Amino acid sequence: MTDSIDLDEIETESADEPRPNRGDWFWRGEGDFEDETEALGTDAGPDASADDGEPAPELRTVSESSGPEGTTPHVPHENRDKPVGLPEERGGAGGTSAREAAREHDTTGDAPEASGPHGGGADEMTMALTYEAAKRLADPGYVLATATFADWIGIVGGVDAHVITAFQRSHGVDADFFNGTGTGPAERLAEITEMSMFFAERMVVLGCNGEEWIAQQAGWEFVPIETAAEKAGWDLD
Repeated sequence: MTDSIDLDEIETESADEPRPNRGDWFWRGEGDFEDETEALGTDAGPDASADDGEPAPELRTVSESSGPEGTTPHVPHENRDKPVGLPEERGGAGGTSAREAAREHDTTGDAPEASGPHGGGADEMTMALTYEAAKRLADPGYVLATATFADWIGIVGGVDAHVITAFQRSHGVDADFFNGTGTGPAERLAEITEMSMFFAERMVVLGCNGEEWIAQQAGWEFVPIETAAEKAGWDLD
């Protein structure tokens, strides 16, 4: 028969001396490297060699490491998490690249000034054709491709989104925006406020007779498609 064992006499690891987590000396600033390696039962240190005989990699602290172009890690400035290309007063980081914005901020301490068409102010014109007006054009693809006087061009109408999509595909049109299913034409245009990339100093609806209400409800300017076609030299069906 096996002799009885007194469990009270068995030496166990004391709960009052918890083993440190590896790396606490580095990440939390608790203790130091020598105390940790001794407690973990390893002699690995900055001068220790790896199993293959090669020297262990040099340990570097945060203050010794560097980021791109020699910059040290730091807390990003207030504009670093905002969209580049939108003016700061509209919630963006300005009209410069993220790298240039960071470099300028780190050098001068000031956020860069907004610049460019979407970084320094509104564009000149946004033009929206109604679906009915777009169908009146003899060559919608040619008209939209050559209407360089407008910075943004859209198509809106009281039809489902797939109808406008099919119209664009069949005529080689690539509009910047159009209203979706469940969104009326006036409602879609009213969404283009100063916070929108499509906002411009002049916003015009080209429509057919009886569609003036779309522009009125959206607060846009209305121009009959016949008038626009005559001035621009477009052919109508």
